[in-house]
Amino acid sequence: MELKNLTKLETPAGSQFSRRRFLKKAGVAGAILPIATGMVVSACYEDPTGSKSAPAEFRQPAAVGGAPSTSPDQGVKASADDWKKIDADHKKGVEDFLKNQATPLTKGKGNQLLPFTLDGNVKVFNLTADEVDWEVEPGRVEKARGYNKMVPGPVIRATEGDTIRVIVKNNLIESHGVHWHGVTVPNKMDGVPFLTQDPILPGGTWTYEFTLRNSGSHMYHAHHNSMDQMNRGLLGAFIIDPKDKSTLPKFDKEVLMISNDTLLGFTLNGKGFPATDAIVVKKGERLLLRFMNEGMMIHPWHLHGLVMQVYARDGFALANPFKCDTIDVAPGTRWDAIVEATEPGVWAFHCHVLSHAESPAGFFGMVTAVVVTE
Repeated sequence: MELKNLTKLETPAGSQFSRRRFLKKAGVAGAILPIATGMVVSACYEDPTGSKSAPAEFRQPAAVGGAPSTSPDQGVKASADDWKKIDADHKKGVEDFLKNQATPLTKGKGNQLLPFTLDGNVKVFNLTADEVDWEVEPGRVEKARGYNKMVPGPVIRATEGDTIRVIVKNNLIESHGVHWHGVTVPNKMDGVPFLTQDPILPGGTWTYEFTLRNSGSHMYHAHHNSMDQMNRGLLGAFIIDPKDKSTLPKFDKEVLMISNDTLLGFTLNGKGFPATDAIVVKKGERLLLRFMNEGMMIHPWHLHGLVMQVYARDGFALANPFKCDTIDVAPGTRWDAIVEATEPGVWAFHCHVLSHAESPAGFFGMVTAVVVTE
């Protein structure tokens, strides 16, 4: 299978949470979900009465391509020809993913660089918090929330020592506040309603201003009804370049890897496979990956065929960088890693909690590929 006309990737150098709704969106029944301790628990549905039992459709394992079994003793029953459908579905998913690299299969694209204007020496950015219909996968449009009508929101990028002003207009149907995750700011600029500021009321505007003191890979996101607002897309990358660029490792291309889950399903940069973007590099190039987890679960990102050299966590350089092929990205965490493109080919890159990435119907959710060309 050949890859042709792959697009070149360039990144800039109102409902309550229902577990049942989430599992249906993710296509997972009785999923195994990691928790912060590193243990695993079976997901269960919490109904309004407080019962912990799963609804009927989640109680028994489902036959491949069929209805749930009727007895705990039956287990999974598959016909002799089910493997053919599994193969066909997997193949179609990969083919759709390859098509997506030439012509996007979904509308909307996040992570666009946010422009700024100058007011003297102050860099002025404008953000809106919006209700938005967002196409996560081909034909699956969700009621999302995004900054500047995109998921993830636009990338705020500036340099250590800059003074920035961010003017936030709240177009949501509820109040809002923006937290600058990992960024060193004065307390009154921290963006937590009723703790450091009044909430930004619907239709209201709030101005944040501060001088950037710490460089690195950071984030910004909602911090008011955040389980809903953030997990429906009110989040974005905040990259602060160091004054001294020689402190960074050398790289040829930079890619954001923003994980999210729950209300929009399992997404990478606001999209689920096959609508995710491939990462295309030439043999010999060095790729900078900036991992950010804005979701509620740990996502261990695993790269086939290539090695990641991890050199920073949460914007701080590691005293002892380490090599790995799988890195656990916990909620709120950022990791920076360099990948040397030594081996040509199409290399799978996915969350290794497999219920976030693959099912009998093929890849979905948190899956992409690194394409190393000759």
